[in-house]
Amino acid sequence: MTIDEQQAFAARVAEQRRTRHTTVPHVIAGQEYFEGALLQREDPSNPSAVVSACHDAPAELVERAVQASRAAQRDWSRVPPSERIERVRRAIPFIEERLEEWAVRVALEIGKPYAGARAEGAEVLEIVRQYTEYASAPGAFEDQRTDDPRGLSNDSVLRPYGVFGVITPFNYPIVQAAGPAIAALIAGNGVVVKTSHDGPWSGHAVYELCEAMGLPEGLVNVVHGGDGPGRVLVASDIDGICFTGSVAVGRSILGDFASGPYPRPVIAEMGGKNPVIVTDTADLEQAADGIVFSAFDLSGQKCSALSRVLVTPAAHDRLAKLVAERVRDLKAGDPIDADVFAGPVVSAEAVERYDQLLTSARREEFHIETGKAHDGGYFVPATVVSGVPATHRLATVEHFLPFLTISKLPTFEAALTAANDTEMGLTAGLYTGDESEAREFLDRIEAGCVDVNVPGHATTGWWPGPQTFGGWKASGTTGKQTLGKWYFQLFGRQQARKLPAHLEHLLQH
Repeated sequence: MTIDEQQAFAARVAEQRRTRHTTVPHVIAGQEYFEGALLQREDPSNPSAVVSACHDAPAELVERAVQASRAAQRDWSRVPPSERIERVRRAIPFIEERLEEWAVRVALEIGKPYAGARAEGAEVLEIVRQYTEYASAPGAFEDQRTDDPRGLSNDSVLRPYGVFGVITPFNYPIVQAAGPAIAALIAGNGVVVKTSHDGPWSGHAVYELCEAMGLPEGLVNVVHGGDGPGRVLVASDIDGICFTGSVAVGRSILGDFASGPYPRPVIAEMGGKNPVIVTDTADLEQAADGIVFSAFDLSGQKCSALSRVLVTPAAHDRLAKLVAERVRDLKAGDPIDADVFAGPVVSAEAVERYDQLLTSARREEFHIETGKAHDGGYFVPATVVSGVPATHRLATVEHFLPFLTISKLPTFEAALTAANDTEMGLTAGLYTGDESEAREFLDRIEAGCVDVNVPGHATTGWWPGPQTFGGWKASGTTGKQTLGKWYFQLFGRQQARKLPAHLEHLLQH
């Protein structure tokens, strides 16, 4: 990012703050609705100002959105995959033209500095390119036909489920709605998006990009609001749900979808309590750099964020000192300020949870180092707490805050055991100079995304193209990862078809 880019970004954000905020509508079958209680999103960098608003969708409106999508999906499912792919690709120039506009939305609603805010649109652009490329590959929708000993014709094809609901989190309000919606559409489904009430204007961008694809009216609908509309969407006759959020909510959805007449698919990513192991042979300067970025980027509000460091004895004191030195230089503040590392946390409630954690750490007399935080917004400083036992609740509960613990373990083996001693398994990292430790880590770590000696990223750094992204255990439900070639196939189900040879032409899909 250049100085000119930062200054232009700051000017755009400042200009938008002087402009009356947008109230986004629910959109169902092309019609806009402003029904339900008004929810205003405050600027987390300046909570006295409103930056966007939406309405809390009534149950009837959510159910209407599902039915509208179902009606449109019947014809969409008959559109050949190649044409569906081309429709989705139509969004590419639309996204390219809106990267800077979307960055402003994300900066205002979520508080992301320029690099992270602009990355929202850039990642959506890569997702469109990646998923359409994967779906265009031979065999993506159809298994190779085999000879039948009775002279019959047969094949096996991927068919859509029907309508998917997409329930999105606040931290990636565009990407986490766009990725599932794009995959579901390629697979032939309809989509109902329920945005986060903390980022409705950003989330609404996904409806706008789907509109640019020239899709059948009603195929994609969007509703806004708090938890209520999400619960109604889950309780509706939707055919599948894609959810990103907490383990508790994800498990609740899984339970609901396993009951009823038959189980329905839940494609969920549910957070993580992500460790990095640092051993005596590690490059500690490199480790400290990776730890600080992965723990405190986006103020720790990333499911992939590092939150616990497990370090062996000879490296412990030096590593803790290096991390503390770096943390003291970090600033949390308004994303338009060039010298801030991270923006605000999402809400006053998040600030309160941070204060409670800090109070708890002080009460137990752990060693605490903090960075700096500006006044006036939901700003909390990057915080590292050392001397914490690896089994302590501060080191085992996901906080979703800029709060990092450092724990000393007697051996690499003990650290690896502690790293796996959690119900979650999203990301994990290792810094070591010992190849045998690296091999053992790769063989035994229970996480979907792993880093070994990665400069600048202890547990993060995942991006379309170089890596897929997803979790094990309670961090994910499918074993397949977003940004990968199998992801869009999760939105379809396989059907084997057999016909007499003279009807083989009917198998063309």
